[in-house]
Amino acid sequence: MNPFFKWTGLASLGAFLIASATANEADPIKFLATYCIDCHGEETQKGKRRFDGLTLEMTDFEAVEHWQEIVDQLNLFEMPPEDEPEPTDEERAAMIAFISGKIAEAQASMKSSGGHTVLRRLNASEYRYTIEDLLGVRTDMWDPAADFPRDVALHGFDNNGEALVTSNLLLEEYLKSAETIVQKATNFSKAPEMNLWASWHPFHFKKAPEDLVDIPQPNVYTFDRYRPNYDEYNYTKLVGRHDRGGSVGFRPWAMDGAPASGTYTVRVKIASLGINHPYPTALAKAGAKPGDLNVLEIRAVDRRGSLSDTRVMVRKKLDNEKPEWFEWDVYIEKGYQPEIRMGNGPGAAKNLMRIVLNGEGKDLEHMKPFLEKGGEGLDRWHDFFKAYQGPQLHVYEFQVKGPHKEEWPPKGQTALYGEMTKSNKVSPGKIEERLNAFAEAAFRRPLKEGELDEIKAMVLEAKKRDDVNDLEALQLGFQAILASPGFLYLDQGEGQLDSYALASRLSYFLYSSMPDAELLEAAAGGNIDLVAQTERMLKNPKSDRFVKEFLYDWLHYKNIGEMPPGNKVFREYYRDQLGAAMATETEMYFRDLLERNGEIRNFLDSDYTFLNEPLAKHYGIGEVEGLEFRKVSLTDRRRGGLTGQGSFLTASANGVDTSPVVRGVFILEQILGEVPAPPPPDVPGLEPDIRGASTIRDMLIKHREIKTCAECHSSIDPPGFALENFDAIGGWREKYGENERGLPIDSSGTLKGGLEFDGVVQFKEHLLAKEDQFARCLTEKLLTYALGRELDIQDRPEIDRILKDLEAKGNGLKDLVLLVVSSELFANN
Repeated sequence: MNPFFKWTGLASLGAFLIASATANEADPIKFLATYCIDCHGEETQKGKRRFDGLTLEMTDFEAVEHWQEIVDQLNLFEMPPEDEPEPTDEERAAMIAFISGKIAEAQASMKSSGGHTVLRRLNASEYRYTIEDLLGVRTDMWDPAADFPRDVALHGFDNNGEALVTSNLLLEEYLKSAETIVQKATNFSKAPEMNLWASWHPFHFKKAPEDLVDIPQPNVYTFDRYRPNYDEYNYTKLVGRHDRGGSVGFRPWAMDGAPASGTYTVRVKIASLGINHPYPTALAKAGAKPGDLNVLEIRAVDRRGSLSDTRVMVRKKLDNEKPEWFEWDVYIEKGYQPEIRMGNGPGAAKNLMRIVLNGEGKDLEHMKPFLEKGGEGLDRWHDFFKAYQGPQLHVYEFQVKGPHKEEWPPKGQTALYGEMTKSNKVSPGKIEERLNAFAEAAFRRPLKEGELDEIKAMVLEAKKRDDVNDLEALQLGFQAILASPGFLYLDQGEGQLDSYALASRLSYFLYSSMPDAELLEAAAGGNIDLVAQTERMLKNPKSDRFVKEFLYDWLHYKNIGEMPPGNKVFREYYRDQLGAAMATETEMYFRDLLERNGEIRNFLDSDYTFLNEPLAKHYGIGEVEGLEFRKVSLTDRRRGGLTGQGSFLTASANGVDTSPVVRGVFILEQILGEVPAPPPPDVPGLEPDIRGASTIRDMLIKHREIKTCAECHSSIDPPGFALENFDAIGGWREKYGENERGLPIDSSGTLKGGLEFDGVVQFKEHLLAKEDQFARCLTEKLLTYALGRELDIQDRPEIDRILKDLEAKGNGLKDLVLLVVSSELFANN
């Protein structure tokens, strides 16, 4: 079943008038025999489509879908192929009008529940967000779904109920996670006192340097405090960078880490030097260019396990040569250690020394004697970096103060235990009260009669055991609730949703999580104003989850994680945190259109975007300073719209190189809603010419000489060619390869229908002419995400109604979201 339906409006008003006059004269069966059966008949079934058995008796959904697909292809002028006999405009219009009428009659007479998801499991992201909102457990520092099997995505969407199966392994992980969640949420202690629990100043180390425990390994950072003459310095020098983490930066901590989870104030007195350094040749090899501001990173690091877990809390560019104080409030999980790092230095210490010893940078040769005069280990490093004048941060003092007193008792404690105090004795009545209260919150609806009977019986039985106290027995009940279907599944029934199911559908669409208090109150009243609630919820910061998760599915962000850019080829991607920057650009772009109800055509092309300095430099755009994002006007038309954004271009590449075929399919599926047929099984894939004798365009031209490949590639390749000047992380290039012998890139092409373009700018002009087709594609993507299921042919009339209303309102993104939530599809299952 093809889940994406094409644009069905007639090509022009003239075509509509012709169709009205000639519809009654149409003979669809004769039309098929004349123009379609040669490619879709008994002997040949291109695209696995066979039409010679079709009749006008549309008594089932499959027949309706086949006829709808034929109408779509005729509307798009995709079929018949250019090298086959073409119908006249009158014949085409009459066929479209006649079959469209028959389809409407068939849809009106049929009812469907096929494909509608009655039970849908929460995916991993929804599980995390729901745990956070239910119990206040911060999942940005600890992931309760980290060990879950990966969710399967259908057509990019990982919230599709059909694919969200529950395996025995997943059930085991649910139980393990539930136990940890209850432990983290339980806190009978008094509110923690805020204090200066960690402070570091270099003078602390002058009298007892032998007490230092964080001696660096050869591939990590170098620090002034390790130099033999400690009395010579009153700061710690940080140079270098460790892209993949796992090694020490600078840590003033109690060895057990933060004493309690919460918000802490971190203060650092720091200076930034060596920005305009004298090593342009040598350090360019390590990715540090003269003039680049040094980046301070403050991370939270968990070193209690065999592998370190690290999260960036602060990232800031510094240009102050004299020491200054900086301060931030950050969240630190219990046991995590705050750590200062230099986020964009010239590489680890051994890399700099290798450059010197190998003679790779002439401007560093004067430092070679420091490495050749002898000495081992740290002594050798100390002398080298004493003379080093490159990028460096000088840390004079670092303080961490907290945790701040916030909500107490914590949200999770109250949700689980109410006003209970810690006791090993809990009455059966109190157990029932707390299980009922927690389950109703976790299930997002009133409890059904007898729904918790088995869990209550289990808890009361556990109370009788000598090795389990009453509180532990109650906690077993909480764990069982978190592993039960009422929590893990969205049970939406059949037909019209009740108010609680509707509240959950809206909340998991916009929050990826459980309904908030106001939405649940409306559900209890039995009448939810979906438009008003949506307007309210879109103003809540939790709706950022909708922006992030929908874009993740629609634009296949997961591709970046599966095929990350090569660290050696695209060093700047990691040094400048471009991956996160690209995601932020697209999320802010989407959010901006949503908030101001901007026209959806801006996704196809625009004269603005959102950038910070590293991403702007990556795009070749100047006059953007700092790590903060801001709206930037574009004079370079190549960057306007999604097709010029790094997230789109990186997700449609393989991390190393680009393919016009992959990007072409990506544009067809994600922008135009067209799903190309899979390649025939007997046709070999493209083999790259590793000698560099031919470009990918040359190879694709040769590939299209295979007749069975030509038809699809004539649609797939041109959009991919249009983006070929963008490399695998969205950087602009004029030729393949870095050296002068690289072959020039030709980004011109011809679309179906003979529309030519000479590059990405002209290609986007043709995309804008297909705004109606894009509107249908985006509407279907939003509905697929909102409903958690594939669309089917019975959804078509309501989609058409949404599109008609959307056009009348001006094609605004916010209007589209409001039309989706107020549709019959959203209110029914």
